[in-house]
Amino acid sequence: MSRAPPIERLILLNPDALLLEPRALYDPCVVDITDDPRDCWPRTKGIWVAVYDSELCVTHWMRAHETDWGSAEEWFYYNTAGAYVGPGTPTFTHHEDHGEE
Repeated sequence: MSRAPPIERLILLNPDALLLEPRALYDPCVVDITDDPRDCWPRTKGIWVAVYDSELCVTHWMRAHETDWGSAEEWFYYNTAGAYVGPGTPTFTHHEDHGEE
């Protein structure tokens, strides 16, 4: 028996969870879900949210907007990762979170 993709599991556990738009661009960047995000936002444990790979998000945004990495990274962190819009706000993982270089 295979495990359902993260977004399908998230929708079952928290239909009010927020997903980045446009979905076609960002859905491939969802790597997991969590009910205990480790980020800077005021969180209530037990509310399931999407976990996005921030590097993938920047890469997808850069390609979609035909820009360089630095501009895409700045835009992403300021406009997306830096925005808290309530308890369903997604969280982001970084390669250094996993001990990767």
